[in-house]
Amino acid sequence: MAVVPTPPTIEMGVSDTSEFNQFRDAIRFVQAPPIAELREVAAQTFTTAVAAAVQFGAFDVDTDVDTIGGHDIVTNNTRYTARYPGWYQVSGVVAFATNGTGDRFAWLMVNGVDANGSLGFSAGDATAVTETPCHTKHVYLNVGDYVELIGFQNSGGNLNTAVTTREQPSMSVRWVSQ
Repeated sequence: MAVVPTPPTIEMGVSDTSEFNQFRDAIRFVQAPPIAELREVAAQTFTTAVAAAVQFGAFDVDTDVDTIGGHDIVTNNTRYTARYPGWYQVSGVVAFATNGTGDRFAWLMVNGVDANGSLGFSAGDATAVTETPCHTKHVYLNVGDYVELIGFQNSGGNLNTAVTTREQPSMSVRWVSQ
């Protein structure tokens, strides 16, 4: 199990290599905490009045001190899974294709449960892509816990996400503290 390294408590000074290594590991973790920028790269169809997790097929960065990261573009590609325990800052946006009927929503879920206070809302737009951000939240994740960005629309028919260079569903995840 991955753990956040902590420096040792030393009363009489650093006395052996293992204590030096504990300092080194703690500094390395702070220099390279878990961080991910996930993106959807192919349009996803949202059925009217049915919530669904956004499928992230790419990432701009997904790294941690072990260089493994918490996202897999093949297995459970809707999830960022914590490899280190702690508080994570999470935000996201769902970009829906142009359609002026109904409303659009986005929110976060942790382990399949709604993250309180994360719901974002936008009215459908007949002339432009509707980008619906969720509220940025700090969520506590244990090792193996996961966070997802959820989208919902009620246009009366299926509606795709918009995937362009400037407009695309995305989620940002950043470890901030224990």
